Formats: sequence, C-alpha cells, structure tokens
Amino acid sequence: MRFAVLLLVAFLAAPVLQAQQRAVPTGGQWLIEPAERSGNVRLTIRYGERRYSDNWNSQDDVPLSELVGLSAADMRGSGVTAHFKIVRSAGTLDCDGWFDSGKGSGHFTYQANPDFVAELAKRGINGPPPTAWEQFQMTMADVGLELVDELARQKYELPTAAELARMAMHGVDLEYVRDIGARGYHLGDTKSLVRMRDHGVDPEFIESLNSAGYRNLTAEELVRVRDHGVDGEYIAGMKTRGYQVRDLDGLVRMRDHGVDPEFIESLISAGYKNLGAEDLVRLRDHGVDGEYIADMKELGYAPSNLEELVESRDHGVDASYIVSLKEAGFENLSLQELRRARDHGVTRGFIQRVKARGYGKPSLDEVIRLRDRGLD
Repeated sequence: MRFAVLLLVAFLAAPVLQAQQRAVPTGGQWLIEPAERSGNVRLTIRYGERRYSDNWNSQDDVPLSELVGLSAADMRGSGVTAHFKIVRSAGTLDCDGWFDSGKGSGHFTYQANPDFVAELAKRGINGPPPTAWEQFQMTMADVGLELVDELARQKYELPTAAELARMAMHGVDLEYVRDIGARGYHLGDTKSLVRMRDHGVDPEFIESLNSAGYRNLTAEELVRVRDHGVDGEYIAGMKTRGYQVRDLDGLVRMRDHGVDPEFIESLISAGYKNLGAEDLVRLRDHGVDGEYIADMKELGYAPSNLEELVESRDHGVDASYIVSLKEAGFENLSLQELRRARDHGVTRGFIQRVKARGYGKPSLDEVIRLRDRGLD
C-alpha cells in the first residue's frame, strides 16, 4: 500500500481566499529515493507559497513506470541529469533534475490537463467545473478520473468537483477507496470517506476490527472506536483475558476508563478473576489495581468484598500508611479502623508525639479524640 503524508498549512496571517481566487503555482520541487518494494520509488513533491503561508508536501511510494521517461539505469548513474513527466488525470508535472546512486532531486513545472474538465462532465459530475486551483490540488494528490470511476463502481453518490478537491486534500485517493471497499465498506457518500480518513480509519485499522469479529460497522462507529483507541489489538487482548464484549459502547467505556489487558492481568495476578465490566471500571476509576491489592495482601488485607478495597483506597489507606501505623505500635487494625484513623488525620508522627507527652500506650479511640481536640 502506498505511504502518503499530506501537509497543508493554510493562511496563518493572510485572509482566506476562495478557491477561484487562488493563484496556481507554476512549479515546485521533487525528490526521489529508493523504496523498499522492488520496482517502486519513494517520490516526494513539494511546493510552497510564502505569500500565503501555504505549502504542500506529499510523499508516496509509486511504481517507477508512473514516471514517464525515467529508467532504473538513469537512477543508478552518478551525476546524471534527468528529464521525465508525472502524468496524472488532472495535470502533468514536467520534471528536471539529476541523480546520484539511486537518489535524485530537482524542480518541476505544472501544466493542467485541458481535457480533464470535459472528462469529468462525461462522467456526470454535477455542479460547477473545478477551478484552476482545485484542479491543481487534484493533480498534486493524484485524485482524478480513475477515482471517479471507482466511486461509481462502488455506487457512491457522484461527487462535485469541489468534493473531489476536498478528497484530494484529505488523502482520500483511489487506493484508499479500493482498500476499504475490499474490506466491505461502501459508504455511499464522500463526506463519510473524508471523515473516516481524517480520524485515522485506514484499511489496517478496519482489518484489525474484522479479524476481531467486528464487521460491517457504520462510518460513525468506525470513527468512534478509532477516536477512543479501541482497535483489534485491544479487543484481542481483552478476549484473551476472558472479556468478549460484543457491545461497542461497552468496549469504548472500558477503554475510556483505562481498563486495558494489562490492568486486567494485574487483577488476575492478584487473585481477582472474572470481574464484570462495571467492577473493572469502578476499580480503575478508584485506583485499585493489582499492585495496590498485592501490597495490601502482603500486609494481611485481602477482603473478598471489592467495596472494602475501593473505600480504603478512597480514604487514602495504602500500604505505606498501614506500615507507618504498625511502626507506631498499632498492629492488626481492621480496614474500617484504618479508614477512621486516616479520616481523622492520625499519623505515625502524631502518635509518637502523644506518647512523648506521657499518654503511655493509648488506644486508637484516645488518639483520635486527642487529634480531634487539636493536640499537636
């Protein structure tokens, strides 16, 4: 699959101009490097307009055959000048530059395809024809007639020229439409395609959900689970630990509250298995994890009632507090007594000061009473 990075930084200081008012750049820069896949090259195209603080930077792995007039032999040379064309539906980039050991760079000039508008009309594209700027955008992103044909094949609503340009700027290209279509997603409208692309719903993400048993989701469902970090890896990890949640809302809720496979594993290791989703969320929200439980167990506190752990955590009763009271002479306090002591601000230091004032070995009730009276 092509790797594409699209960057558009528009008008940081100047007023936004309408597409028909934009001056189309006459050219820009290109850079070619070897790609991992045999027969492909990594092509970077750049142009920039300082006047409008606007620039474009695209990077794609493309077949060498798409670069008309450039051969592998040209690329292997040392200091070899090159001239080739990048021919796309909406326009052509006429490139000049040089190569050295497989890497090359240079400049291009842009020429719009005069037949492009007529070809769009033949395909029934509604609305105004593309502006010169929209046609340039489509050329840069390689969005054109083949994409229109693919949308028609998958029974999408015919986009307007402006919608095609928007798809171009948001990375919705022919390959993206084909790839998600191959995974069962034919969304019907291009706005949904753009929204999914903007939110990082890509073919790999869809495949991970398909593999986890979540198929035929709506565009909104795909966006929602993506936004909340619910992917195939997360679902598989939860399944491995016994949680096969069919309800997407349940998965999203657990993910939002930080209930992940690692958290569940920590609870299992601490002896708490087969907890319900609500119990998991409650424990996570209150900071009761495997480490907290293990520390409490080591000190002799392992209640079967989860509420005891939650309340103790909420009241600030943890291993360090229990140890500090033990060191002050208060052994074997119940969790209820520990919570009470914590609520009244009883600390090891305070107990030591009470003893230093001649109170001998006071009871917990006496210490609390003295604390409440303001003894310090």
